[in-house]
Amino acid sequence: MRSINTLKQHLEQADLPFSRYRLDLLCNLLCALMRVRSVNLMKLAPALSGRATWMSRYRRLQRFFSSGLSPSPLSAFIVARLVPPGKVLFLSLPFDRTHWRLGRIDVNVLCLGLLYQGVSIPLESMALGNAGNSNTAERKKLFRRAWRYLKAYPCCLLADREFIGADWLRFLLKQKGLDFIIRIRYDSWVTLANGRLHHLDLFTRNLPKGKTRTYESVELYDGKRAVRLNLVCHRSAKGELVLLATNRPDLDHVLDLYKTRWSIETAFGFFKSRGFNLEDTHLTQAKRIELLLAVLALSLMWSLLVGIWLDQQKPIKRKKHGRKTISCVRLGINHLHDILEHLDDKWREFRYCCRLLLSCT
Repeated sequence: MRSINTLKQHLEQADLPFSRYRLDLLCNLLCALMRVRSVNLMKLAPALSGRATWMSRYRRLQRFFSSGLSPSPLSAFIVARLVPPGKVLFLSLPFDRTHWRLGRIDVNVLCLGLLYQGVSIPLESMALGNAGNSNTAERKKLFRRAWRYLKAYPCCLLADREFIGADWLRFLLKQKGLDFIIRIRYDSWVTLANGRLHHLDLFTRNLPKGKTRTYESVELYDGKRAVRLNLVCHRSAKGELVLLATNRPDLDHVLDLYKTRWSIETAFGFFKSRGFNLEDTHLTQAKRIELLLAVLALSLMWSLLVGIWLDQQKPIKRKKHGRKTISCVRLGINHLHDILEHLDDKWREFRYCCRLLLSCT
């Protein structure tokens, strides 16, 4: 209970629009996630503090996720803590989808993340309710949610081949202050600035491995659907063709920016088998899944900030290929778990970790 009160005192300063009861449960839930490392409510309930029976605590968790709470305040809180106040920073926003099955039910979630220190923290999510790709209307709806608190910053959206379409690209072009880099399929047609129409697969057939070519002011699609963008064509050392459509003028930096899109796949890994075992959940309703992902995003940010702080105190060893032996997120999760299991001996350390969550910048 002591840990919950300390965390609650810090989060109260964030002015989250939650009642004291729900804020108390949120703090309880964050600590339980670090200890149990599972989102299964049956496993989380015994880890919650309080004198009530574990079944009463389980029902309390059920009420929290069925309450209809909007996850947007948690997302806005994450942005406020990761972006220094008064500074206009360039924000990278990886866009992707994750999917798993619960019995015969497909759980399919669209996510927009914020890149921070090499890790994407999911800001907004939308449960699609069916398997398969998202449609343009769903992407627009999700993006508008996030753009309400992101439009004050210059941003760059990073997306894979799934997120294409003339209507979607025109929508992105209308957003003031937004750049985007979207990978397109090699079976697309483009019209170059000289007016010639080319099939990209044939057009890039002679592109050598490890080489990049750039083209300004090309048209994707045709007729009324035509969208004018810049094009970056790259063939990797292994021979994989990467075609990127963008509205950015600095085409020499586009490929390096796009590579950071993979960070959201890393975040999904921490949500699932390498962190909080998201696939253990039995929640299937859209609003409940979206609230759960917002809580997990807050947990992921906390773990990352703690891991970065620990790395600053004692740098993580690196392997021969240069990568760290353990990620900052995993280090943070392990450290918070250890503190919560030995709270009496590590009380001051826990207080500092709570302070990191409130004022990481």
